[in-house]
Amino acid sequence: MIFGIIKSDDKVLTGDKLRIDVSESFLAPDLTFATVSHEISTDGGTTWYNVTSKKTIDWIFMTAGSKTISLRLTTTAPSTQVFTKNVDVIDLTTANLFSLDSDIYRYETDIDKYLPKRWSSWNLIHLAARDWIVDWLDEKRIFKEDGSKYTAADLLDKQQVKQLSCYKVIELIYRSLSNVDGDIFSQKAEKYEELVNTKASRSQLKLDYDGNDVDNDGTERTDLLTVQVRRG
Repeated sequence: MIFGIIKSDDKVLTGDKLRIDVSESFLAPDLTFATVSHEISTDGGTTWYNVTSKKTIDWIFMTAGSKTISLRLTTTAPSTQVFTKNVDVIDLTTANLFSLDSDIYRYETDIDKYLPKRWSSWNLIHLAARDWIVDWLDEKRIFKEDGSKYTAADLLDKQQVKQLSCYKVIELIYRSLSNVDGDIFSQKAEKYEELVNTKASRSQLKLDYDGNDVDNDGTERTDLLTVQVRRG
């Protein structure tokens, strides 16, 4: 039996590094790997890269969509088996992130020293912060005119949530670094969580209430302090 294990993030943004790790793949006791044993394809099996030595490869996808990562394992039997994994590649230009790495440096200038080696940016955390903000609106029961949920694209002025997103990104980063309650990372996370809650409760957002992508009369605003939608 041949057991192929492909480890990577399940999603990545265009232009960001994705580390593909197949080092945990293994064989049944009666088999041995061939000289060229581990090969990876990032285009569904058209092109193969020999990763027998390192058993990892770093890759950047420049186009969005569902991408198939393939692992080809070869034994001396000879026997070959291919394993696959799909990765969701999100277009950075249309992801509607509310903040970027350059924004969080204003608050934590050296935070990049904690960036995982498998990443080239904190964009997945910015994406998580974006989703948190959108979900927060839903939890507050702030809906569009037709009763549907707001999406990131419905926030017409991204500058209004940039600071909130920055606080949330930094909170999430430090929380992921914390090992025990009370360590320096958990203290920093709690500090930024407090800033998140304060900022969120006092913000005023320009939301696309009627779905026309504009706010011509300046009345499509939600005051999160009172959680009342003002439309003139």
